[in-house]
Amino acid sequence: MSAERQRANPFENPAHARSYDPWYETPLGAAMDRAQKRLVWRLARPVPGETALDVGTGTGQYACELAHRGLHVTGRDPSEAMLAVARAKGCQVAWEHGSAESLPYEDGRFDLVLSVTALEFMADRERALAEMWRVTASGGRLVIGTLNAASPWGRLYAQLAQDEATAFYGARLLTPVQFLALLARLGRVQWGSGHCSSAGFLPPSGQGLAWAGAREAWGRRFRRRQGALLVGRVDKP
Repeated sequence: MSAERQRANPFENPAHARSYDPWYETPLGAAMDRAQKRLVWRLARPVPGETALDVGTGTGQYACELAHRGLHVTGRDPSEAMLAVARAKGCQVAWEHGSAESLPYEDGRFDLVLSVTALEFMADRERALAEMWRVTASGGRLVIGTLNAASPWGRLYAQLAQDEATAFYGARLLTPVQFLALLARLGRVQWGSGHCSSAGFLPPSGQGLAWAGAREAWGRRFRRRQGALLVGRVDKP
């Protein structure tokens, strides 16, 4: 068994699970969340009545919003501590405990399969992507968001990934080139051509927070691959 597989899931620590959502309530966290979700939803294009699977749902931030938008949502995560926070929100989501590498669903079950900031924590991300693709319906889409190793945030997270006391311990971040190559094994990746490649251009210091909107627009135009979150979409024929 690899060293990565032997590592405990840092999000099983109740303290990490409880502290996850409060960060998004800070001014910096809220600004980053808005920017990143804007890109995720732009690519995901959820439609009321569709079936959706949120893999690595964590505290259910994306799953709950999908449910609020009228989709039939399943949220799956390997951390019971994170799921406990998600369940307490009372969203109309079927919460399930389990890994991404072995999904207990039939082929083509979901119209939309979404996974945001989870791929970097998966022990076998190639297998996880293959499983997510398997359960994506024909005519459906797979949307993946992952932390960008080539961003200022990515460099910070890479340092935290070496510290067993942090929630980022063991994370393996991808560069834009690596991310695109991984998704391209499944099919044509929507990346560019009217779709922003990344989101979240505020630095970890929070400098420029008062001009977050302008900074985001500048980043989308001039630093397309340097945002904190990389997002790609693959449509299934």
